[in-house]
Amino acid sequence: MNTDLRDKRRRQTARDIQLAALWLATRHGYGAITTEAIATEAGVSPRTFFNYYNNKQAAIIGQPTLLNAADNAWIITSDQPLIDDLLKVLTHLLENDQPDRELIRMIKHLSDCCPELFAIFRDSMDQIASVLGGLLVERLGSTHHLAAQLLADMAVEAFCAAVMQWAVDDTMTEAEIPELVRSQLTQVRDYLGTA
Repeated sequence: MNTDLRDKRRRQTARDIQLAALWLATRHGYGAITTEAIATEAGVSPRTFFNYYNNKQAAIIGQPTLLNAADNAWIITSDQPLIDDLLKVLTHLLENDQPDRELIRMIKHLSDCCPELFAIFRDSMDQIASVLGGLLVERLGSTHHLAAQLLADMAVEAFCAAVMQWAVDDTMTEAEIPELVRSQLTQVRDYLGTA
């Protein structure tokens, strides 16, 4: 079996487990579900469940989108405006993991109700910001470490907010997410310039 097909099957199994977890948590309440119930609903063994997720919380949030530093090393030497490069990196995240509006709505609903789920979601966003911050430190220089990490945190926060807005606004297209991020980052830049 070729690697692409194997990866596609792994992603699909992970998504099936996540959807089962979300469906059960939405229907029966987060506290009432178990990993065994999720595995049964997804049609997998408990062992398979634990090959994908450590616990029910992780299954509900799903496999985090990861930012691969090697794939984005170009940002270090790019001479394009930083905001354009940040948007390119974040848009690439969208292309690699197509967002599902209904799935994001369910995750948001459950995360709003369960602080521990929100913490897991934040951890995955913090991982993305950490990788991006490391790349920006290399671009801007080690003397700008704090500024680089603040830029990365702000870009990832704007990205999350834009994806969440897309999830609840049926009129918004996926292509508008990067432009909303650009608008938010530009507003922050302008506020800082006039403060």
